[in-house]
Amino acid sequence: MLLEIAEIEVRPGAEDQFARAMREAGVGYLAACEGVLSARFGRGVENTSKFTFNVVWTSLEAHQAARTLKDFGRFRACFGDLTIGGAMNHYEMDEAIPGASA
Repeated sequence: MLLEIAEIEVRPGAEDQFARAMREAGVGYLAACEGVLSARFGRGVENTSKFTFNVVWTSLEAHQAARTLKDFGRFRACFGDLTIGGAMNHYEMDEAIPGASA
């Protein structure tokens, strides 16, 4: 499994529009991509212009292949001009430990 943690900085004044676009459609498009096991997003507390996406993929290859999918394009289109930067990191994940809470 692969965990993607992306931090996105949104243009000042566009934060509510970005959050609404993600809730109403964006995360749904992302979650519909083949290879996505789970997808969540959240808004920064200390800096409300920053958002994070936490996406669990079946593999790095699935993540790379998703970039060519219609649903991934639709996800990106939801916030196209609302962002001003960001960073992305990927982590190989072990399977869950039986009995541990997720």
